[in-house]
Amino acid sequence: MLQIENKPVCFKQSNDNFIKWLVQILGPVILGAKPSELLSFPNNDKAFDEKIHKIHYYFRNCKKISYKIFPFSHQSTKVFFYQTKSLEAVLKDPRNARFLKSIGYPKVYNLEDYLNHMIDKIMQGTMPDEIGLFLGYPLKDVIGFMGHPSLRLTKVNGWRVYGDATLSDQTYNEFLKAKNQIKKLLAFSHIDQILSYA
Repeated sequence: MLQIENKPVCFKQSNDNFIKWLVQILGPVILGAKPSELLSFPNNDKAFDEKIHKIHYYFRNCKKISYKIFPFSHQSTKVFFYQTKSLEAVLKDPRNARFLKSIGYPKVYNLEDYLNHMIDKIMQGTMPDEIGLFLGYPLKDVIGFMGHPSLRLTKVNGWRVYGDATLSDQTYNEFLKAKNQIKKLLAFSHIDQILSYA
């Protein structure tokens, strides 16, 4: 693993277009603005095996981002990338924790158990509504999406926003700011430097 300014980093120096695209997509997660990202890769993609190999190669020793790879159907494989600290902050939030427990998540919180519970639902062929919480969307938007009668659809801005848009707009702008920051970093830095900067 590379060492930059005495910080271990997981990305080797790379000009690989797939890895650059991936780092750009994961920018908000790398920078801690977003707790996670869920990506789908078609199994019939000619470069599927190569892409999965690159994910392992570049991310397996990463301290900033963890990932889980799992089948979604015969047609695609999903990769759930997450930053442990950010995701735990979301899932341990008392309101979010109460909500998740009310829909069948374990009564005693454990990140691994919660991830496995959510991934098991996806592997059964359905995208659980609560995935929005894992992705960093406000609880009100998740509950509104699930059909809560007191929350009306306000707009679509990255996701469906329900009720007062203030918190949703703030969250979306944080995601957008991090994406723009990663774009600038990719223009002037190597991927390994980006991770040490984050």
